[in-house]
Amino acid sequence: MDKRGQKLRQSVQMVLLRLQDNEAFQRVEIETPTEAQVFVLDPLNPRVLRSQQGKQLSPSDLPEYLAAVMARAERGSIRFVERGTLVTVTLLPNDVKLSLSTLDAVHQRPAESGTRQQFIRVEEALELLQALGIASPEGKVRADRRRKLYQVDRFVELVDQILEDWDEQRPLTILDCGCGKSYLAFVLNYWLKEKRRISCRVIGIDSNEEVIASSRSIQQRLNYRNMEFHKSSILEYRPVGPVDMVLSLHACDTATDEALALGIHLNCKYIISVPCCQAALRQRIDYTPWQAIARHPIFRNRLSDVLTDGLRAVALEARGYKVSVAEYVSPLDTPKNIMLRAVKTKAADATAHRDLQNLVEGTLPLESFLQSLDKSF
Repeated sequence: MDKRGQKLRQSVQMVLLRLQDNEAFQRVEIETPTEAQVFVLDPLNPRVLRSQQGKQLSPSDLPEYLAAVMARAERGSIRFVERGTLVTVTLLPNDVKLSLSTLDAVHQRPAESGTRQQFIRVEEALELLQALGIASPEGKVRADRRRKLYQVDRFVELVDQILEDWDEQRPLTILDCGCGKSYLAFVLNYWLKEKRRISCRVIGIDSNEEVIASSRSIQQRLNYRNMEFHKSSILEYRPVGPVDMVLSLHACDTATDEALALGIHLNCKYIISVPCCQAALRQRIDYTPWQAIARHPIFRNRLSDVLTDGLRAVALEARGYKVSVAEYVSPLDTPKNIMLRAVKTKAADATAHRDLQNLVEGTLPLESFLQSLDKSF
């Protein structure tokens, strides 16, 4: 083995020792003049790295694999990406260099879908995570809250992406409908206020007095004066001033459609929803074209779920929103993992919405709630 190849393996092994049992480790990026590969850490199996082409490696396989790849190149680089830190092995014609640098999470390249993220760093957000019960008093992430931390971090990533065009001078007003324990509201407030330096006002509403009292207690503990919580149903809430973003995540029963209707009625620039209950249309959808499939209850239920959320997306597009659909978390965490992100950007076109409504008997719940709001406001 030549000296350069030997030094390359030694450098990679040193990095892997540093990353051993490191929960901040995310991915490995390999780049030469002729090829580029990215291996991401499997969030469900931290001993497995997968490439976008489907290749699978264990961390112990990396030194041999990287040496083989780099043996074909005169120059190249291997980047080990952690949350907030980048370790780079640079391959030169006659040498190998190892360097470490700090990454600014705001400007870091967006991580691949399903990988570990880098937005909420435990050491920086420790007070917040302890107040939410995600971190222990000793400063460690609780074992039973690791998935919750990943979920809120993924949520921040997806919301942050659509806020790139926010350039208003006034505070961004966010309304969290059916806020529950307000994990997402608190984490988003932290990210916008303390990391992005975006002035914001966050309002949480829920019909459960206990969760509102709990949220107010956390707010006081963190001294977040820009946040407020109210006991209210979605349809009865009357905001003071404009609302720029409506959130609705896993809001049960009819709350998803109520929140979407409220966001449309308030002419919000942003509407973000992770729908939960899709049963309202299950018996009202015309399954005639798919009867041979829909006669099986499991297929029928899943088909109705897709059609229900699809109709919600098209309803938003009919009101001038550009809608993107993303997987919020792994389906292993919850099958209700679809996020609708809507941004008011274009002229309304209701043609497709009118055509699709013919598949459903009666008025769609979202349309019914919107009519109710238009009459009561």
